[in-house]
Amino acid sequence: MAGRHASLDLDPDPLAPRRARDFVTSTVQRWGLAEYADTLRLLTSELVTNGVLHARTSLGVSMTVDGAELTVEVHDHDPRPPMPRSQRVDLLADIDQLLAQAQDRPADVDERHQTMHIGPAGAIGAGRGLLLIETLADEWGVQQETDGKSVWFRLAVG
Repeated sequence: MAGRHASLDLDPDPLAPRRARDFVTSTVQRWGLAEYADTLRLLTSELVTNGVLHARTSLGVSMTVDGAELTVEVHDHDPRPPMPRSQRVDLLADIDQLLAQAQDRPADVDERHQTMHIGPAGAIGAGRGLLLIETLADEWGVQQETDGKSVWFRLAVG
């Protein structure tokens, strides 16, 4: 399969990841690549969620299949690159540390957005979507653009 392209524009609202997953599902079904839908939906949802939470701008999702590779790209208008977090080594120790910090202050503040407050439970799970992408995608990266950035990943589909 070569040279197919589809795109979707999204507002930065909580329903954007769901719309992106639906878009991916319908597109790969049309293209006869439904066996890749679960992985594509998960990874696309992670990138769109990051855009909603951190970029807070309109988003563009595009899918391109060329030969044996399918590329998904999520564009936003925030020039800051994504910041992957490290893997958890000792989850229980991390929980204990966050609970101790929560006693000292009412909320954990995301240093990238001083207005975004997340509690201890959110801090444990947040920020690891790029690790999923790194693990499940064949390749991924960030392309800086004049009006923001695009974060993309590729899967072999042939």
